[in-house]
Amino acid sequence: MATIIGGNIMNRKILSRNIKYSSNSFIFTAAVIGIVIIINLIIRSFHIQWDLTSNKIYTLSEEGINALKKLDQDVSILFFANPADPVTSDIQQLYENMATVTNHISLEIIDPLKNPSLVNQYQITTEYSAVVSSEKMSKQVHGFDIIRTDYSTGEYFFDGEGALIQAILDVTADKQTQLYVLEGHGEFSLDENLTLFKYLLEQKGVKVHSFTLTTSADLPGDSDIICILGPLYDYTPNEIEILKDFLDKGGKVILAFNDYQENENLDNLKNFAQNYGIKVENIPLSDSLRHYAQDERALVPVYTSHEIVQRLEEDNIATIIPNARKLSIEKKEDIINRVVLETSQEEAIAITAEKYLDNDETAQLLVIGNAFFLHDQAISLGGNSDIVLGALTWFKDDESIVNIKPKTYSPEPIVLVGIQSQLIFLVCVVLIPLFVFIFGLMLYLRRRTL
Repeated sequence: MATIIGGNIMNRKILSRNIKYSSNSFIFTAAVIGIVIIINLIIRSFHIQWDLTSNKIYTLSEEGINALKKLDQDVSILFFANPADPVTSDIQQLYENMATVTNHISLEIIDPLKNPSLVNQYQITTEYSAVVSSEKMSKQVHGFDIIRTDYSTGEYFFDGEGALIQAILDVTADKQTQLYVLEGHGEFSLDENLTLFKYLLEQKGVKVHSFTLTTSADLPGDSDIICILGPLYDYTPNEIEILKDFLDKGGKVILAFNDYQENENLDNLKNFAQNYGIKVENIPLSDSLRHYAQDERALVPVYTSHEIVQRLEEDNIATIIPNARKLSIEKKEDIINRVVLETSQEEAIAITAEKYLDNDETAQLLVIGNAFFLHDQAISLGGNSDIVLGALTWFKDDESIVNIKPKTYSPEPIVLVGIQSQLIFLVCVVLIPLFVFIFGLMLYLRRRTL
């Protein structure tokens, strides 16, 4: 009888102990869940968010924030995609981030399958397209500009911030920038060699035209920027005077030469640059330290502190300027010259000139030692296109052009070197399981003694 009573008492103690431990575990778990819920409610009430993605897909850039802060007109965005699509979620999140900066933007998700009339009305031809509208005008942003693809690697990039904010600036701008590419002297053709150049600029709200001075007495009256890209034949003295007059009224000019040829005759164009403190020399450049592939004449320039290449320097993006000729600075009164690109031996590849005028305007000239980096075959290499966008921002000195870096959906690969892989194996496969086993064994033995 005593044995039975003792056994019952022991069972009650064990049951009581189990209930005690179970109750403690339940209370602890409930407390943790409650704390997590309270923290989430507090964070949600204050709109606090953390972007934990490695590429910060959901974080607005500083450039984008600055552009949105200055928005003073209402803009609506219609985004055409399946509401359940992950890209739609990215756009929705982007809009919510933008809405924390400005209250002038609205977003509506349009399901193309349920709204075919709107698809036809806005002539939507690609998935993930958007229509951005203000009181002044509307602009369609194509899906392939929001989700970009690198066809050489198959990698996808989310460019929603850059594409949509640029469209917002375009539809609220007072005036569209007019850029003219001059032809008639053997320059690269806008429709044959510079199609990507044209597309890139028009995506930034710049209207691009071709024009020839050989049959015209003057430049178009609405010209903002003039580009001379790779001339083979010299400009006449009269044409040079037209360019000088354009600059002296506050015009902006990009002059990029071709490979140096011993029998070339571009003296008038060279003198034009030299009048603004930039000497174009008949010296082909090479660089044994910074070049592309095995070609020492395919230069990978060093960036200076110039605004044109500030973004490239910050993001550590290389550019490739093949077959450039040497430039140098010859100081001129009232002209400010600055080197933009140079070799590792500090030989200039690109130089700017600025002249402050009496009418509160500024004449601005960018001379580059070679134009091929803008050719369809080379403009997609590295950051070549960013040189043009940097030049446009420098020319305009305002916020009507943004150059926001697309964000990759693919995380950067982790490359293990040396004994790193062995250390990871040792820690993850041996040490951590061993620690868990020892800790569990100690806990089990301790509980048996209670």
